[in-house]
Amino acid sequence: MLQEQSSAAPVVLIVENDVLLRLVTASNLRDAGFEVIEVANCAEALRVLDRIPVDVLFSDIDMPGNLDGLALAQWVHRSQADTRIVLTSGAARTPGDVKEYASFLPKPYAEKDVERLLRSVLPSS
Repeated sequence: MLQEQSSAAPVVLIVENDVLLRLVTASNLRDAGFEVIEVANCAEALRVLDRIPVDVLFSDIDMPGNLDGLALAQWVHRSQADTRIVLTSGAARTPGDVKEYASFLPKPYAEKDVERLLRSVLPSS
């Protein structure tokens, strides 16, 4: 599954602890032509990011564990400059300086808005 990355499909890493939301979002993005990797927390995301090039990080901000989505986004911004970052949260506003390096999509969101935003942050080919 992960070895098919030679395709032109953009690779999206979804970091979401809400299983149903993660499954629905991943399924819709696959249907839209994206290659999707799903993880339930930021520690799993770091393991993936350490091994696999990812075009877009799509992460919830409010995550359980020692690392939240903001800290994950900051790490990606510093260490993987080519990876686009989209953060999501039930909070109404984008927190802090996130706007400088990430896009923000408030929850609840429509699945078509996820696809549209991901396509807008990816470089045109």
